[in-house]
Amino acid sequence: MLSFLPAPLLCCLNLLLISVNTVICSIPIFILSLLRPLLPFKAGQNLCEQGNNVIYHLWMDINGLIMRLTNRINYRISGLDQIKIKRSCIVVSNHLSWADIVMLCHIFGHRIPITKFFLKHSLIYIPVIGLVCWGVGMPFLRRYSKKELLKNPKLKNKDIESTRKACRRLVCAPSTLVNFAEGTRFTPAKKQAVNSPYAHLMPPKAASLAIALGQIGSQIECFINLTLAYPKNPEKPFIALLKGRMHEVYAHIEVIPKDQLPIGDYLKDKEFKHSFTLWLRDLWAAKDALLTREVYGPAEPAALQPPASADAPAPLPPLKTADQQECAADPQNAETQPAAAEKSAPADAADTKSQEQKVD
Repeated sequence: MLSFLPAPLLCCLNLLLISVNTVICSIPIFILSLLRPLLPFKAGQNLCEQGNNVIYHLWMDINGLIMRLTNRINYRISGLDQIKIKRSCIVVSNHLSWADIVMLCHIFGHRIPITKFFLKHSLIYIPVIGLVCWGVGMPFLRRYSKKELLKNPKLKNKDIESTRKACRRLVCAPSTLVNFAEGTRFTPAKKQAVNSPYAHLMPPKAASLAIALGQIGSQIECFINLTLAYPKNPEKPFIALLKGRMHEVYAHIEVIPKDQLPIGDYLKDKEFKHSFTLWLRDLWAAKDALLTREVYGPAEPAALQPPASADAPAPLPPLKTADQQECAADPQNAETQPAAAEKSAPADAADTKSQEQKVD
């Protein structure tokens, strides 16, 4: 509706409206989150949880309304008709931008329970947003380097316990646990740095998803495989969304029944760990092939020079000037020409100097 306005103006307007919406909705979420552990009754705690979920849904709905107000987006969505989930579920998706969170919530709407994301622990320090995410029970995961883990192996168990805690809370109230299995946003530079075997994706990380399935895989309603793309805004989708210049969103939704999911002990069973990793890689390879086929198309092969044939005629020698031809006919003359040129060079320089003096 307002997409005709200048991009800088729309960016300021979107930031203002989203900020106001976030601040207003975060206040009751923060109050209920502080009140929840103080209540002695389980029913009271569940009531606070449901209240937070309602406010969070309202926050998402208003953000979606703001995006529709400032963008004219063409949605290419397949598989949404089969989505109407009442109980908890798990969504796994590729990760391109911050816009993924907004679009995921907008695409599914109220067809799935409240969405909860695995987030980097550093995001908890973002003003207001980190508070809201903590209040609705999103799991924050730390990423430790190999040196840190070798120095203190106990650090590895912190993320595992955070995942298990989030899964237990997921079962108490219907929720959707969203896992961006790549662990980071896709960019061509990152793809090249890790030598990704996929054309449009980063390699998936299996640990958090496998642990989540091992904890609540038998209690969820289904598993959703989501593939996202922004064909017209591949480089900076979130900035394009804020500027009102998001033109197209592609989403493919695949529902995998829970009886077809690999569920086991990822941490202790090495054979299951290997089979789950292979299953996830196959899922990612199919996702990458889908993006190539439906969105980006096959990569154009580099133009190759035709190989030289043995029967091909030899290239012609370069044409010679009249002087070169004369030198070739008389070798003795060819030897004397350089010396003559050296003798004539000072004389030419003197003539040039005298001409400059006359001009002066």
